[in-house]
Amino acid sequence: MRFPLAAVCLGAAVCCARLHASVIPVFHLDAAALQAFQDYVAQFERDVATPYAQSGKLWMDSSSCCRNGSFAAGKPVVEPRENRDVSGGSIHHFSGTVYVQGGTIEKVSRIMRDYPNYPKYFRPEVLKGSGVRNPDSTPADEHYTSHISLTQSTLWIGVAYDCTYDTHYRLLDPHRWESISSATSIREWLDPKDASRGYYPEGEDHGFLWRTNTFWFVRERDGGVDVELDSMTLSRPIPTGFGWWGTKRTRDAVDKMLRDMKAAVDAL
Repeated sequence: MRFPLAAVCLGAAVCCARLHASVIPVFHLDAAALQAFQDYVAQFERDVATPYAQSGKLWMDSSSCCRNGSFAAGKPVVEPRENRDVSGGSIHHFSGTVYVQGGTIEKVSRIMRDYPNYPKYFRPEVLKGSGVRNPDSTPADEHYTSHISLTQSTLWIGVAYDCTYDTHYRLLDPHRWESISSATSIREWLDPKDASRGYYPEGEDHGFLWRTNTFWFVRERDGGVDVELDSMTLSRPIPTGFGWWGTKRTRDAVDKMLRDMKAAVDAL
């Protein structure tokens, strides 16, 4: 649920006034960019998600960053995986992890499935949420379709989306759980302050958020849980010289989601 907003040169903006997204030309999502993103996600599933299901190993196990006092104290650690332009688009991927003392798989799972309360857990980015459990669900693999309204505002610009997600919550064993979610529809509102005006056509909008896939890995240990998050998105290409903007925004979003999840688990 993050927004890698492509920074654009807004030389006409003065005093950091917030601009309506409509002042930025719309951008077309072409097949090459979509295929590059789908290939990237598929490779991640092969290289990371499938091995986790088999062995329980996470990237944090081979990273020195998660062997310090701040991580043990419950502070998130976030690292970049991919931030690069592809033909007609830009892929952003960050990994992050946090240790939640007293957390359990049941608590994390309960929060993830509690869609109506997403505006409380993940405020202010989530405006509303709903979800249904699909008939093919099993106790080990709960399959949900959810609808979430998102907003993103900065000093420069504000945008809002209605998104549909396809999500599987899988209990791999009594001590390991995962959530694999992909957006099947992302519609940008014409006016983030007035949903009644409708949406831009999908793939013919401002290109700030075309696709997003999110992986949560949860592992119980030592009276708590390791919560690892991988978030990857596809957006329009980043203009030359503004790559730092997309990188900072995506990193901050992963950090915030981990902090929000920890706070929600702590509150149960």
